[in-house]
Amino acid sequence: MNTHQAYNTLTKTVIVFVTMILMSVSAYSQTVEPVANMYDDTTAVAADSTSTTSTDSQTKVVVVKPYERIALSIDSVTNLIAYNGVVEQEDSGSDSLYLRAKRFAEEWFGKSNSVFELEKRGQKLILNATIPANAYINKYNKKSMGKYQFRMIILIKEGRYKYTLTNFVHEAAKPNNGKPSRNYFEYYNSATQNVRLCDGILRFADHDIKETISRFKLAMRDPIFLDEDEW
Repeated sequence: MNTHQAYNTLTKTVIVFVTMILMSVSAYSQTVEPVANMYDDTTAVAADSTSTTSTDSQTKVVVVKPYERIALSIDSVTNLIAYNGVVEQEDSGSDSLYLRAKRFAEEWFGKSNSVFELEKRGQKLILNATIPANAYINKYNKKSMGKYQFRMIILIKEGRYKYTLTNFVHEAAKPNNGKPSRNYFEYYNSATQNVRLCDGILRFADHDIKETISRFKLAMRDPIFLDEDEW
């Protein structure tokens, strides 16, 4: 075999080998799903803010929910934060309820607070109240952060009474130099900066205010008289 014949034989062998490889690749590509389809579901899940995991068990999408602020009741007339309620006590006379409310104000808020009687026969009381403001570190520890000032209005009728707490102001603890800061609750409630800090103050305040209301309701209850035989 001369050099020319050897070259032709080698060329035919290479062509046959390449043809066999191309046929094998073509056959393999028809049996495998395109790679792009493997990520279609994952992409959909990532775009859905309500989902937390994809269909692929190896891939998880963590969705961070926006911070939820405390929801406080806003008076529709004054647009101020307010706590209010009506309590039915059928066996309680208005005079008795009035005396209990006044006694509560003196014991809980102090005798120095102003008490205004706006209607005859003691049917209405307006209290300028002050209570300590606390930050609760845990179940057993708390730290003073000033005081809360608010107005408490008590309406009294035979066998029932209504209370409203509003006009809330937080006066921070007095610094070493200067005067303490004062902020209305409405400022904290609508703040767009330091949201978590402002919301935290309102949450602590909500705890203390509800505790004050619970003590007020307890003070307004009729005393329990035990029968002489029940001792």
